[in-house]
Order: sequence, then C-alpha cells, then structure tokens
Amino acid sequence: MLLHRGNIDICQSLNIGSDNDGHSLKIRIDKLTVVSGFLSEEEKKDVYSKLEKMNQRSERIYRVEYIKNKKEKPYRKSLNIYRRKKNAPVLLHIDYLPKHPNTGGLRLDFNPQHMTKVKIDDLVSWINGNLGEIFYRLLVRAWVTRIDVALDVYDCKLDDYLWGLKNAGKSTYYDTENGLPGIRIGSNRSLLHIHWYEKVNAHRDRKLILKDRAKLININPDEHKRFLRIEARYKPGAKPTSKQKNALMLAQLLEMKNPFKRLQVYSNSLGEELLIRGCLTTLPKEPSVIALKASLRQQLGRSRLNALLARHKTVLFDEREIWSLWPRCVEQLSSIYNIASAYGVLKGVANRKDD
Repeated sequence: MLLHRGNIDICQSLNIGSDNDGHSLKIRIDKLTVVSGFLSEEEKKDVYSKLEKMNQRSERIYRVEYIKNKKEKPYRKSLNIYRRKKNAPVLLHIDYLPKHPNTGGLRLDFNPQHMTKVKIDDLVSWINGNLGEIFYRLLVRAWVTRIDVALDVYDCKLDDYLWGLKNAGKSTYYDTENGLPGIRIGSNRSLLHIHWYEKVNAHRDRKLILKDRAKLININPDEHKRFLRIEARYKPGAKPTSKQKNALMLAQLLEMKNPFKRLQVYSNSLGEELLIRGCLTTLPKEPSVIALKASLRQQLGRSRLNALLARHKTVLFDEREIWSLWPRCVEQLSSIYNIASAYGVLKGVANRKDD
C-alpha cells in the first residue's frame, strides 16, 4: 500500500522497558531548536560572512544548501546541512539575518534522530571549524525555543484508549488518505501540545526509503512493527533577558520540566458507559476526552462528569518513571549539549568577548 512518509519511522530510539499493559516503550528527542546571540556587531558580521562561505570548504564532508526565506519568516536567510550521501536527510537548519532587532541573531534547528553521537560530534566540530571557533560559545549562550520528545508505544493503536491533556480545551483529528490516524491536543501556540499518531518502524529499509523521495511510499505495514507515537512539543517562550528569568538554556536542558505530566489516559469503557446512559448517540471518531465531551447530548454536571472520568482513568505508564530517564535522552545529543553544559559552568564564558 501507499503510505505517507510521515507515518514511517526509519530512526532509532532508546528502549526504556514496557508500560503497565505490556507495550514496549521507546523514547528520543525528535527535534531541538535553539536561538543564540552575538556580543558585538563585529562578531555577528564575522559569523554571517562565514556562514555564506560554508559550502566552499575543501573537505566536502557535508553539503550546504542556501535558502532565501519567505517574507513572513523572521529571518532573511537560512541554510540546510546534509551529509554528502545522496538523498541524505537534513541534519541542521540554520536561520540568520533576523528582520527584527529583538530576534536572536541565529536559530539552529537540529534533527538529532538522524545522527549517532559520533556523527553529532563530527557535525558540531565541522561547524565550529567553519565559523572560526565561535560555534561552541554560541551553544553556551543558546536558549531552547522548541523541543519535541517522542515516546513510542509499540503494538498500540490510537483508538485503544481515550486521550487527554490536562487544562487543554482544543483538539484536532487527522485521518487522511494514505495516512494513519492521529490527534493533536492543545494549541500550536501554547507552551505545550501533544500529538498522538500511528507509525510503522521501517528502520531495516532505511536506505530504500531515503532513496525514494516521494511523499507516498509503497510499503506493507504488516511486514513492520507498528506503534503509537506520543509526541510532546514543548515551546518555551522566554528569552535569557526575560524579567521572569525562566528561559530554558541549552546548558540547563536536564532541568526541563516533564512534558508528559499533564497527559491523561482513559479506558474505552468511558465511552461505552456514556452510550448506555444515553448521553451519547454514537461514539466520536476522535478518541479524545475533548471530542467525547463535545458529543454529549446532555450536560452531566461537573461533579458527575469528574467522577465518571476518575472511574475510567487508567495509568498506562508512570510519567515520573519515564521522565527519570530524561538524562539518557539528553546524553544522545552528545556535544550539542555537552559543550554548552561544560563551557557554561566556567565563569564568564557565555558573556566573554573574544580577545
């Protein structure tokens, strides 16, 4: 069958055991976006100039593709870095030349899922050499603006449970042709929203899938393991200059709050009971508590509804136990995090000008 490549996973994740229903669990950082700044106009001009010449290096280990951003983008220019292998994925996207003076001087979009720790170290070292040894300092100064944490539940389907996110009131259901079903709970603009969507693990066919650049891939899902991805997308809005001083610095990534703490899981028996009571005529296609509440024929009252939710709530996994393994995820970032952390503890490094 033809399946959208967004529902096909070819990258490896960390094995972290099983949940309470026996599903195997895996976890990884799927995306990391940080912003950094410059200490002087001279430093900024020097870095921008060297970014423009990155594809002129003789080693030719990586391929650099320059992009002129669209008008609505906050940066005028950007570039993508790939390995030189044909059809290689984007390893790092860099935005520079901001349009507004309050925008950080440089934005780095890392895709760590496509790299081993050794390959991350090679990339960071190569960029640092290109930029004249300043890249390490830019990592020290960097703050996180987005991080995606992917928790994979194997042999689990979206509609095996009802899903919720505490204090979220908005959800979107996806079930497109040539795709697998998914939902998003929470607003794209909020500090945190979570995506649930089904995928197939085709890591063993990685080379074939990378070779085929089409959006739709001819694949037999029955020949691969299937899983449900629970992807927490966390977008800290604060900068280091914020009055609240609550920016998440790259060097402090281990201190990130648990994005799965607000996750809620309910048994499908919740919907069945509402049908029996006559509160629902049919079950909504979207397996979320938000959709269930919106489909109620009559209001149950807050206390009755809360009692019903509590009765059908299930503990699929211990979110605290999951998050205790966060250091293992951060460890996979290797020098992206290690350099920021190690250099950041040295007094004055992040704010010291070059001699």
